[in-house]
Amino acid sequence: MLGISRVTYNLLENGKTPREPYIETFQDIFDVSFSAMQDQNKPKINRKLDKNTYEKTKKIMLYILSKTSQLPNVWKTVLYKILYFCEFDRYELTGQRLTWLDFVKLPKGPAPAWFDSAIRKMEKEWSVIPVNAKYMWYTQQRYMINEKIADNFLVWEEKVFVDKVIDKIKNMNASEVSDYSHGDIPWKATPDMELIDIDLANHRLYPYSAKARAEKLNQDIEMLQNNWAFKFLLDEPDLYEDVI
Repeated sequence: MLGISRVTYNLLENGKTPREPYIETFQDIFDVSFSAMQDQNKPKINRKLDKNTYEKTKKIMLYILSKTSQLPNVWKTVLYKILYFCEFDRYELTGQRLTWLDFVKLPKGPAPAWFDSAIRKMEKEWSVIPVNAKYMWYTQQRYMINEKIADNFLVWEEKVFVDKVIDKIKNMNASEVSDYSHGDIPWKATPDMELIDIDLANHRLYPYSAKARAEKLNQDIEMLQNNWAFKFLLDEPDLYEDVI
Protein backbone atom coordinates (compact mmCIF):
# COMPACT_ATOMS: atom_id res chain seq x y z
CA MET A 1 0.00 0.00 0.00
CA LEU A 2 2.96 2.33 0.54
CA GLY A 3 4.38 1.43 -2.86
CA ILE A 4 7.84 0.56 -1.48
CA SER A 5 9.91 -2.61 -1.25
CA ARG A 6 10.01 -4.86 1.81
CA VAL A 7 13.65 -3.83 2.39
CA THR A 8 12.76 -0.12 2.34
CA TYR A 9 9.87 -0.75 4.70
CA ASN A 10 12.22 -2.54 7.12
CA LEU A 11 14.49 0.54 7.09
CA LEU A 12 11.44 2.74 7.63
CA GLU A 13 10.24 0.62 10.54
CA ASN A 14 13.63 0.78 12.24
CA GLY A 15 14.03 4.52 11.80
CA LYS A 16 16.88 4.22 9.29
CA THR A 17 15.13 6.17 6.55
CA PRO A 18 12.95 9.32 6.81
CA ARG A 19 9.26 8.72 7.53
CA GLU A 20 8.06 12.18 6.50
CA PRO A 21 7.25 11.29 2.84
CA TYR A 22 4.93 8.52 4.05
CA ILE A 23 3.12 10.22 6.93
CA GLU A 24 0.07 11.24 4.91
CA THR A 25 -0.23 7.73 3.47
CA PHE A 26 0.07 6.15 6.93
CA GLN A 27 -2.76 8.40 8.15
CA ASP A 28 -5.00 7.30 5.28
CA ILE A 29 -4.18 3.60 5.68
CA PHE A 30 -4.87 3.52 9.42
CA ASP A 31 -7.54 6.24 9.37
CA VAL A 32 -5.91 8.01 12.31
CA SER A 33 -3.83 11.15 12.73
CA PHE A 34 -0.07 10.57 12.83
CA SER A 35 0.09 12.12 16.30
CA ALA A 36 -2.16 9.35 17.61
CA MET A 37 0.39 6.76 16.38
CA GLN A 38 3.14 8.32 18.49
CA ASP A 39 2.42 8.30 22.22
CA GLN A 40 5.37 10.58 22.94
CA ASN A 41 4.12 13.18 20.45
CA LYS A 42 0.41 12.88 21.06
CA PRO A 43 -0.97 16.41 21.54
CA LYS A 44 -2.47 17.18 24.93
CA ILE A 45 -6.05 18.30 24.46
CA ASN A 46 -7.43 20.13 27.45
CA ARG A 47 -11.01 20.17 26.23
CA LYS A 48 -12.82 16.84 26.08
CA LEU A 49 -15.36 15.82 23.47
CA ASP A 50 -18.32 16.33 25.78
CA LYS A 51 -21.92 16.01 24.62
CA ASN A 52 -22.46 19.75 24.11
CA THR A 53 -19.21 20.19 22.13
CA TYR A 54 -19.95 17.09 20.06
CA GLU A 55 -23.42 18.32 19.07
CA LYS A 56 -22.01 21.68 17.92
CA THR A 57 -19.22 19.97 15.98
CA LYS A 58 -21.59 17.43 14.44
CA LYS A 59 -23.97 20.12 13.18
CA ILE A 60 -21.23 21.99 11.30
CA MET A 61 -19.61 18.81 9.98
CA LEU A 62 -22.90 17.47 8.63
CA TYR A 63 -23.62 20.72 6.83
CA ILE A 64 -20.12 20.79 5.29
CA LEU A 65 -20.46 17.15 4.21
CA SER A 66 -23.88 17.86 2.69
CA LYS A 67 -22.21 20.50 0.50
CA THR A 68 -18.97 18.68 -0.35
CA SER A 69 -19.37 14.89 -0.24
CA GLN A 70 -20.23 14.75 -3.96
CA LEU A 71 -17.29 16.90 -5.04
CA PRO A 72 -14.59 14.77 -6.74
CA ASN A 73 -11.61 16.25 -4.87
CA VAL A 74 -12.98 16.61 -1.33
CA TRP A 75 -11.49 13.61 0.40
CA LYS A 76 -10.31 13.58 4.00
CA THR A 77 -7.31 15.91 3.57
CA VAL A 78 -9.35 18.62 1.83
CA LEU A 79 -12.14 18.19 4.40
CA TYR A 80 -9.58 18.81 7.17
CA LYS A 81 -8.61 22.12 5.60
CA ILE A 82 -12.23 23.23 5.09
CA LEU A 83 -12.84 22.60 8.80
CA TYR A 84 -9.63 24.45 9.70
CA PHE A 85 -10.41 27.57 7.69
CA CYS A 86 -14.00 27.58 8.93
CA GLU A 87 -12.76 27.60 12.53
CA PHE A 88 -9.90 30.07 12.18
CA ASP A 89 -11.67 32.49 9.82
CA ARG A 90 -14.69 32.56 12.10
CA TYR A 91 -12.63 33.12 15.23
CA GLU A 92 -10.63 35.89 13.54
CA LEU A 93 -13.80 37.70 12.46
CA THR A 94 -15.99 37.23 15.53
CA GLY A 95 -13.87 35.89 18.39
CA GLN A 96 -16.22 32.88 18.55
CA ARG A 97 -15.69 29.20 17.78
CA LEU A 98 -17.64 27.47 15.00
CA THR A 99 -16.60 23.82 14.60
CA TRP A 100 -15.21 23.57 18.16
CA LEU A 101 -12.43 21.36 16.81
CA ASP A 102 -8.84 21.71 18.01
CA PHE A 103 -6.17 21.46 15.30
CA VAL A 104 -2.70 19.95 15.38
CA LYS A 105 0.21 20.86 13.10
CA LEU A 106 0.96 17.91 10.80
CA PRO A 107 3.42 17.90 7.88
CA LYS A 108 0.55 18.14 5.37
CA GLY A 109 -1.03 21.08 7.16
CA PRO A 110 -3.46 21.51 10.06
CA ALA A 111 -5.68 18.56 10.95
CA PRO A 112 -8.50 18.17 13.53
CA ALA A 113 -6.97 16.65 16.66
CA TRP A 114 -9.99 14.53 17.57
CA PHE A 115 -11.73 14.29 14.22
CA ASP A 116 -11.63 10.48 14.40
CA SER A 117 -13.53 10.41 17.71
CA ALA A 118 -16.26 12.69 16.37
CA ILE A 119 -16.64 10.96 13.00
CA ARG A 120 -16.75 7.46 14.53
CA LYS A 121 -19.52 8.58 16.85
CA MET A 122 -21.38 9.96 13.85
CA GLU A 123 -20.90 6.61 12.09
CA LYS A 124 -22.37 4.74 15.07
CA GLU A 125 -25.38 7.05 14.93
CA TRP A 126 -25.65 6.36 11.18
CA SER A 127 -25.38 10.09 10.50
CA VAL A 128 -22.54 9.48 8.04
CA ILE A 129 -21.27 6.53 6.02
CA PRO A 130 -17.52 6.17 5.25
CA VAL A 131 -16.57 5.57 1.62
CA ASN A 132 -13.13 4.29 0.62
CA ALA A 133 -11.50 4.42 -2.79
CA LYS A 134 -8.10 3.26 -4.01
CA TYR A 135 -5.75 5.96 -5.25
CA MET A 136 -2.42 4.66 -6.55
CA TRP A 137 -1.11 2.56 -3.63
CA TYR A 138 -3.28 3.74 -0.79
CA THR A 139 -6.87 4.26 0.26
CA GLN A 140 -8.60 7.61 0.20
CA GLN A 141 -11.59 8.23 2.40
CA ARG A 142 -14.62 10.48 2.37
CA TYR A 143 -17.92 10.55 4.27
CA MET A 144 -21.40 10.56 2.81
CA ILE A 145 -24.17 12.18 4.83
CA ASN A 146 -26.94 9.77 5.86
CA GLU A 147 -29.20 12.20 7.69
CA LYS A 148 -31.76 14.67 6.40
CA ILE A 149 -30.82 18.25 7.23
CA ALA A 150 -33.68 20.66 7.87
CA ASP A 151 -33.64 24.14 6.35
CA ASN A 152 -33.16 25.64 9.80
CA PHE A 153 -30.34 23.22 10.69
CA LEU A 154 -27.94 26.18 10.76
CA VAL A 155 -28.78 29.84 10.99
CA TRP A 156 -28.61 31.64 7.65
CA GLU A 157 -25.51 33.67 8.56
CA GLU A 158 -23.55 30.51 9.47
CA LYS A 159 -24.54 28.87 6.18
CA VAL A 160 -23.34 31.87 4.18
CA PHE A 161 -20.05 31.89 6.07
CA VAL A 162 -19.38 28.16 5.63
CA ASP A 163 -20.37 28.32 1.95
CA LYS A 164 -17.77 31.04 1.35
CA VAL A 165 -15.03 28.90 2.91
CA ILE A 166 -16.08 25.90 0.83
CA ASP A 167 -16.10 27.98 -2.37
CA LYS A 168 -12.54 29.13 -1.64
CA ILE A 169 -11.19 25.59 -1.24
CA LYS A 170 -13.45 23.20 -3.14
CA ASN A 171 -11.48 23.32 -6.39
CA MET A 172 -8.10 22.54 -4.76
CA ASN A 173 -6.79 19.00 -4.58
CA ALA A 174 -5.12 17.58 -1.46
CA SER A 175 -1.61 18.73 -2.42
CA GLU A 176 -2.74 22.22 -3.41
CA VAL A 177 -4.76 22.86 -0.26
CA SER A 178 -1.97 21.46 1.93
CA ASP A 179 0.59 23.74 0.29
CA TYR A 180 -1.79 26.67 0.65
CA SER A 181 -2.33 26.02 4.37
CA HIS A 182 1.44 26.08 4.96
CA GLY A 183 1.45 29.85 4.39
CA ASP A 184 -0.99 30.59 7.21
CA ILE A 185 0.57 32.16 10.34
CA PRO A 186 -1.08 29.79 12.88
CA TRP A 187 0.42 26.75 11.13
CA LYS A 188 3.82 28.40 10.55
CA ALA A 189 4.12 29.61 14.16
CA THR A 190 3.30 26.23 15.74
CA PRO A 191 5.94 23.52 16.47
CA ASP A 192 5.44 20.20 14.66
CA MET A 193 2.91 17.82 16.22
CA GLU A 194 1.56 20.44 18.66
CA LEU A 195 -1.89 21.97 18.96
CA ILE A 196 -2.38 25.25 17.10
CA ASP A 197 -3.38 28.14 19.37
CA ILE A 198 -6.69 29.54 18.09
CA ASP A 199 -5.61 33.06 19.15
CA LEU A 200 -2.95 32.97 16.41
CA ALA A 201 -5.84 33.64 14.02
CA ASN A 202 -5.58 37.28 15.09
CA HIS A 203 -2.05 37.53 13.63
CA ARG A 204 -2.83 36.34 10.11
CA LEU A 205 -1.84 38.22 6.96
CA TYR A 206 -3.43 38.58 3.53
CA PRO A 207 -4.62 36.44 1.78
CA TYR A 208 -5.24 34.17 4.79
CA SER A 209 -6.69 36.88 7.03
CA ALA A 210 -10.47 37.00 6.67
CA LYS A 211 -10.44 40.65 7.78
CA ALA A 212 -7.75 41.57 5.24
CA ARG A 213 -9.69 39.82 2.45
CA ALA A 214 -12.86 41.70 3.36
CA GLU A 215 -10.95 45.00 3.36
CA LYS A 216 -9.41 44.20 -0.02
CA LEU A 217 -12.85 43.34 -1.44
CA ASN A 218 -14.27 46.64 -0.17
CA GLN A 219 -11.39 48.50 -1.84
CA ASP A 220 -12.05 46.67 -5.10
CA ILE A 221 -15.76 47.48 -4.90
CA GLU A 222 -15.02 51.15 -4.21
CA MET A 223 -12.64 51.23 -7.18
CA LEU A 224 -15.35 49.80 -9.44
CA GLN A 225 -17.99 52.19 -8.13
CA ASN A 226 -15.73 55.15 -8.89
CA ASN A 227 -15.02 53.92 -12.41
CA TRP A 228 -17.48 55.41 -14.91
CA ALA A 229 -17.26 52.29 -17.08
CA PHE A 230 -18.84 50.19 -14.30
CA LYS A 231 -21.43 52.65 -12.96
CA PHE A 232 -24.17 50.99 -15.00
CA LEU A 233 -23.75 47.87 -12.83
CA LEU A 234 -25.31 49.70 -9.88
CA ASP A 235 -28.65 49.48 -11.68
CA GLU A 236 -28.20 45.76 -12.38
CA PRO A 237 -27.90 44.03 -8.94
CA ASP A 238 -27.54 40.47 -10.28
CA LEU A 239 -24.90 41.42 -12.84
CA TYR A 240 -23.15 43.61 -10.27
CA GLU A 241 -22.95 40.67 -7.81
CA ASP A 242 -21.45 38.41 -10.53
CA VAL A 243 -18.78 40.94 -11.44
CA ILE A 244 -17.81 41.53 -7.80
